[in-house]
Amino acid sequence: MRYEIKFVLPETFLHSVYNKILTSQYFFSEIFKERRINNIYLDTPTYDNLYDNLNGFPSRTKHRIRWYGGDSEVGDPILEYKIKKGQLGYKKYYSLPGFKFDINFNYDNYLEKIGKIILGHNGEYKIMLGDIRVEIPTLYNTFQRRYFLSGNGKFRITADRNITYKGVDRRFSNAYSFSQNNIVVELKFDDVNIGGAPGIIQELGFRISRNSKYVIGMRGIYFNIDDQD
Repeated sequence: MRYEIKFVLPETFLHSVYNKILTSQYFFSEIFKERRINNIYLDTPTYDNLYDNLNGFPSRTKHRIRWYGGDSEVGDPILEYKIKKGQLGYKKYYSLPGFKFDINFNYDNYLEKIGKIILGHNGEYKIMLGDIRVEIPTLYNTFQRRYFLSGNGKFRITADRNITYKGVDRRFSNAYSFSQNNIVVELKFDDVNIGGAPGIIQELGFRISRNSKYVIGMRGIYFNIDDQD
């Protein structure tokens, strides 16, 4: 189980954010090249996952299809379960077959394709398929991410920029989109390392914020609310 402490800052602070991280007394260093992350969120037709978040339920789950790089030919997507238990959370991952991300995509056909490839997997994959059969694609989002690791290897920081949201449906044919002109910084660490977190938070000097990309995207796309919370 791990904590994710989030900070939201204006895009104009970008270089200042990177400088603070890289000059930290906790010796953060970059561990990957910046890369593009793409997500397709799944939810029930009545948006149960969205309303669980909005209502502040302490135990909730989000399902999303994630891949890295371009947004057209998707070669190695994963299904990610993001599970929250109060302030703590963890993730589960399942490999999925590739697909082409365009208006010809059909989610129901894709579910059939997933069903065929999981025949040789264990029962957990079959439960996963049951979970997503009752869900639909609701939101696509994409952003650039940089990754940093503390000198002792116990704390990670990610910094996201160029965050864009687009409405999708079973055929990925909803064309409306908008962008978020903020940087989202996350400090991530296992629960056993919580004692070291206050010093890092104090040194960074950023204000802790709530920030759910799924909530922001859904509000902006479907409810016309540009909410940066």
